[in-house]
Amino acid sequence: MISQRAVSGFDRSLLVGLVLLAALLLLWPVVGTAVPDGGVGRYQISSWASYAGERVHHSGYYIIDTATGKVIDRGHEIHGISSGSQ
Repeated sequence: MISQRAVSGFDRSLLVGLVLLAALLLLWPVVGTAVPDGGVGRYQISSWASYAGERVHHSGYYIIDTATGKVIDRGHEIHGISSGSQ
């Protein structure tokens, strides 16, 4: 059988590990998400599409700088939709 002393040592180690894990999870939003200026997450890309009739399809995109709120780039295309092989 396992001695009482070994079990209490294991319990203590498990408790310390759980406390450290909880502290890490609580501090992660503060420490783990810091992004330097110009880093990942600065730009947002948004695309869209619409159907505008029997044979016309519109699509486009916007690239927005989330630090300044300015539109960096945009695009718009009109596509013809074929009726299939004839």
